[in-house]
Amino acid sequence: MKHTVVIPLYNKEKYIYDTIRSLAFQEKKPSQIIVVDDCSNDRSVVCLKEALSFFAPQFLQTTIQIVELDENTGPGNARNIGIQLATGELISFLDADDCYTPTCIREVGCIMEERDLDIVILGILLNPSNYYLPAIKSFVSEMQYLSNHLYLLPNILHTVSSPDFIMGVGSNVVIRRKHLNEIRYETGVSLNEGIDFWYRVLKNMTEPIRVGLLNKACIEVREVEGSLSRTSYTNWRDIEIPVSIKRYQKSSNRYDQQLMGMLSQRWLEHAMERLPTWQQKGLFVIHHALVIIKNFYYFKKRKYIKR
Repeated sequence: MKHTVVIPLYNKEKYIYDTIRSLAFQEKKPSQIIVVDDCSNDRSVVCLKEALSFFAPQFLQTTIQIVELDENTGPGNARNIGIQLATGELISFLDADDCYTPTCIREVGCIMEERDLDIVILGILLNPSNYYLPAIKSFVSEMQYLSNHLYLLPNILHTVSSPDFIMGVGSNVVIRRKHLNEIRYETGVSLNEGIDFWYRVLKNMTEPIRVGLLNKACIEVREVEGSLSRTSYTNWRDIEIPVSIKRYQKSSNRYDQQLMGMLSQRWLEHAMERLPTWQQKGLFVIHHALVIIKNFYYFKKRKYIKR
C-alpha cells in the first residue's frame, strides 16, 4: 500500500536532516512526503532542502512536496494541509524532530494489509532518556494478542482513555486515509490537540474498525527543550484548558467522560510540574476545582465500567 508521510515543520533546523534521513533509509520508502513549513524563522527550510538533495537517490520513487506558509498558524493547520494533499492509501504524521526506525513503514504496511487493520498505533522511544511508551500494564486486559508485538484493541473508545495509552503522542498513528473523511485538527490550540483529533476520527467512523497496537519502538521521539511537555509557565492562566475538555464538558456519553477524566489528570500533573510556585499551583487548582473534581470522578469511574 502507498504511504504518505506528512511533516509539519517549524524552527527545527537542528533536527530535520535526521528526520529526512530516517525516511531515506526506510526498508520501504514512503510513496509521498509532504513537508509543510509553518513560516519558520530559522534555517529549517534550507536544511530541509539540503537533506532532500543529499538523499535524492533514495527518493527516486517518492513524490516530495514542500509547502511554505506565509504566516505561522500552528502544527494543526500544517497537518490539515498535508491531509488535503495526501494521495497514499495510508497516511501518518512525523514531527520534524523525530525519526522512524528503519523497518517502520514496511512493517506497518504489511500488518495493516495482512491483518486488515484500519489504524495502527506505534510504540515510541524517547531520546535521550531511553524511556519507552506505552506502558501497557494498566490496559493489558483490554488487548488481544495477534502476533509478535502486535495486539488488537477491540474497544478503542474505551482504551483511548487509559492513563498510560498514548494515541496521538509523538504523532504515533498510521491510518487508512479514507477514514479521515472531513475530520481535521483543531487549529489555534497547543494542548492535547493530537488526542482530540484522533478521538474525533474514531467517534466519526460509521463502520466497525480494527485498531492495532504495534508494541515496539517504531518512532524515536526527541525530548527537545521548548516542546510543550517541557514548557515552564510563570502564571497559572497561561495553561489552557485542553480542547477535548471544552468540547465534551456537557456530554453524557461515557467515552467522552472517560476521555475528559484522563485528560484532566494529565492536565493537572502538567500544571503541577510546570508552574513555578506553590501559590501559582494553588491558584490553578482553585480556579479549575469544579472541572478537576468532576472529571476526577469520571477518571475513577472508568475502572468499574464494563468494556
